[in-house]
Amino acid sequence: MTTEYSTKDLGEAGALIVKKQKLIRMDREGKTCWFVFENKEECEKLSSDFFFGELQVNAREYYEALGRLKNRIFST
Repeated sequence: MTTEYSTKDLGEAGALIVKKQKLIRMDREGKTCWFVFENKEECEKLSSDFFFGELQVNAREYYEALGRLKNRIFST
């Protein structure tokens, strides 16, 4: 059983980072970038809240997390 959670959604990944989920790596499949996090169970709950508009985050932290993710995507 895997304990990792993967998403290719940049916005979702940013929200997970703001909610203190640990990004353990980024995997690439061609032009697709997968963000891989620890703690699958917690990430699945946060992901559901994110997609249903129930997740609240600090807007500034979210913006900064997206910027950091974009830097990592385009630095390789």
